[in-house]
Amino acid sequence: MKKKTLNKKLLIALGVLLAIIIVIFVYQNYKPEIDVLIHPVPHEKEILLHMIRAHGIANSLLLLGLIAVLNSIPGLSNSVICILSGLCYGPFFGFIINWMGNVLGNCIVMSLIRKINFSKRVKQHKLIKSLMHQKHPLIGLTIGFMIPVIPSILVNYAGAQLNVNRRQYMAMVLVGMAPTSFLYAFGGDAIFRGSLKRIISAAICILILIGIYLIVKKIDDEHKKRLETE
Repeated sequence: MKKKTLNKKLLIALGVLLAIIIVIFVYQNYKPEIDVLIHPVPHEKEILLHMIRAHGIANSLLLLGLIAVLNSIPGLSNSVICILSGLCYGPFFGFIINWMGNVLGNCIVMSLIRKINFSKRVKQHKLIKSLMHQKHPLIGLTIGFMIPVIPSILVNYAGAQLNVNRRQYMAMVLVGMAPTSFLYAFGGDAIFRGSLKRIISAAICILILIGIYLIVKKIDDEHKKRLETE
């Protein structure tokens, strides 16, 4: 009996539609603040900060939902929304919103990934092979979640192929999504406050994460080469 698969294009279309609907709600709820940001009034930054951060739980859930949806759609980035979250709620609560949204988005992807028929190009993607054939694959997948430039769909697909259990997966995604979730929130708050030092610090930290991945990948490649020559 042929295994039933979900229509990938339909799922993406539904995700994009849902994201657009949430964006409309976010814009409506934050319209006064957006108008002030576009047409700033001198010496009213603290008033604007109070206006933005006076929004309640419902609006934070909208941002969380939007982050989750954008995270689950291949080819889309939620980095701008994660920065907005930090701008609106500060580095701590912004981090919580970003983190929970990113974890939820990845869990949605992982729950659907075995029901989707991926193309041969995706299955043979170089990054997937690299993630799956590392000396310590669970560590490699965790690092994969940390790196902003690596599509989470590829990390999730590699995890599904390695048959990681639920406990292992939750540990990987919780740890892996924490650094960038915080850095985007920290960066958003720094942008609002006009702190160049904080902005540069956040950018450097993101570059360090990418550098860590490249170093780990290089070490792993050298290990594979040694095994092949033995």
